[in-house]
Amino acid sequence: MDTGEGIKALTQQRMRKMPKEERSEHRLNSQIKDQTCAYVDMHCDTLLRTVRYEEETLYDGKGMQSLRQMREAGQMCQFFAVFFPPREELIREAFWERPDGKAAASLESVSYGVNMEETLWKILTQNLCREVAEHSELIAMARNAREIEENNRAGKMSAVLTIEDGRMVNGNMDRLIALKEEGVCAIALTWNFANCFGSPNSKDPEVMNAGLTSFGKEAVRVMNDIGILIDVSHLSDGGFWDVAKLSEKPFVATHSNCRAISPHQRNLTDEMIRALAQKGGVSGLNFSPDFLSPDLTNQVSRVELLADHVMHFIKTGGEDCVGLGTDFDGIEGTFEIGHPTQMHLLFEELFRRGLSQRQLDKIRSGNVLRVMRESIG
Repeated sequence: MDTGEGIKALTQQRMRKMPKEERSEHRLNSQIKDQTCAYVDMHCDTLLRTVRYEEETLYDGKGMQSLRQMREAGQMCQFFAVFFPPREELIREAFWERPDGKAAASLESVSYGVNMEETLWKILTQNLCREVAEHSELIAMARNAREIEENNRAGKMSAVLTIEDGRMVNGNMDRLIALKEEGVCAIALTWNFANCFGSPNSKDPEVMNAGLTSFGKEAVRVMNDIGILIDVSHLSDGGFWDVAKLSEKPFVATHSNCRAISPHQRNLTDEMIRALAQKGGVSGLNFSPDFLSPDLTNQVSRVELLADHVMHFIKTGGEDCVGLGTDFDGIEGTFEIGHPTQMHLLFEELFRRGLSQRQLDKIRSGNVLRVMRESIG
């Protein structure tokens, strides 16, 4: 069974299990699809597809996310992350060129002085800005909540530039500050490896408990001052608690779920959720199958599991601490919601579970826009 057939079968199975009254409610909820799906998604890895697959465009790519699908879904805003794969992967895929114009082919290419992260950064940001300009009737760049709202009133979607893995900063505070001028709105301090900011999530207790570096601690203050959202997704538990202690503004976990439901080390404990909420922050619901289920080998991302995490966030931290961070094009498996055009299924399920339209509005966009206003300006 291919992915499309699997999704269709799962949806049909859900409908058959519903009592007659719930099936009628499901159809009624579909009538509010346009209203509930003007959402903000805090994370996708789609930009990387524009260099991995040369024929791909952001407008009509073959991945999980595209500008065309965003428009069809009525999506309000997408955070597009520039993700830096491990250096060995960058070298293998040759995303850059050496000074002599030849593609780098081995680890020895580093000795040529090629700054792989800066080169990939330039390529991906140029790709994003070019495609937004080519489709300016549909979408515009946005650096804050006000610009997202202005674009929305003008009938346009918004693209927000973010970074996943702050290693390109390389301990240089001037480079961090310059990224703000280049339009960066949020930075995930780490990915799955240690860098100048701190240590990553890990199954190794020593790594997991390690906090921010001295540079990372100072960077929290600087990011607060200049208006860059601090993203703790992928950060170690020790690093999370340093951010919670040091940040004077709300911070975010752009794509993390609840560890009480799914014990993946990338998810947040209840104590973390409460601390995030107390600081005014938001966690974006991650759609990856292995972040959703008690079974970490799970490969099916189901609407019910997604809704379970939303309800747990609300129960633990309140209705202001949860938004969306799909991680589209950075995750694998079988998905009941695998494209923007299917997002209404989540809101229908949450509505069925008793959430009000006001609460749905917060989850789809209100919570993230509030954090952006408070932390970016």
